[in-house]
Amino acid sequence: MTARIAAACWAVAGVAYLGLEAVAAAGYPGYRYATNFISDLGRPDSPLSLLMNTAFVVQGTLFLAAAVALARANRGRSSGLFVACAAANAVGNVVVATVPSGGAGIAWVHVSAAAVAIVGGNAAILAGHGMVSECRWYRLTSVGFAALGFVAFGVLAVGAVTTSTVVLPGAVWERTCVYTIIGWQLLSAVRLLRR
Repeated sequence: MTARIAAACWAVAGVAYLGLEAVAAAGYPGYRYATNFISDLGRPDSPLSLLMNTAFVVQGTLFLAAAVALARANRGRSSGLFVACAAANAVGNVVVATVPSGGAGIAWVHVSAAAVAIVGGNAAILAGHGMVSECRWYRLTSVGFAALGFVAFGVLAVGAVTTSTVVLPGAVWERTCVYTIIGWQLLSAVRLLRR
């Protein structure tokens, strides 16, 4: 039962996030996934900012709820770390939604929260994948998701600090390090339901 609750939380969060993001992007004139950041969709001047900010909150909250459910069923050494990482992701996502980018004087809060959400989510993959399945292909895929997420985040950070494009636009690196989390949770939801 716990596995099904976790799977439902991750599936609903992942599908809701991607769906709400797509609708918000479609309602933003000239928005392009490759060149515009995700946070642009949550800014007050974005026509459907409420949808994108709702997506951040739903993702963070349900990601944490799934982690708590799995940790209760698997009280191992890594369960506390898994929940802590998922909590960081949740807090980061909620702050990103409540402090949109582009705000005068508080942009650092939004950027810091986004970093916490991204690092927390990808770290949660490493800490929690063993609670989902012991299957070799799943574990390797999970580590691959996290590694890609951390590499993309690193490249994004370098590009932001140097104010330059590192091979691809910053928006591509941002989406990559966020979508690794979404991709992993959807894969994990399927894995938990088939277990």
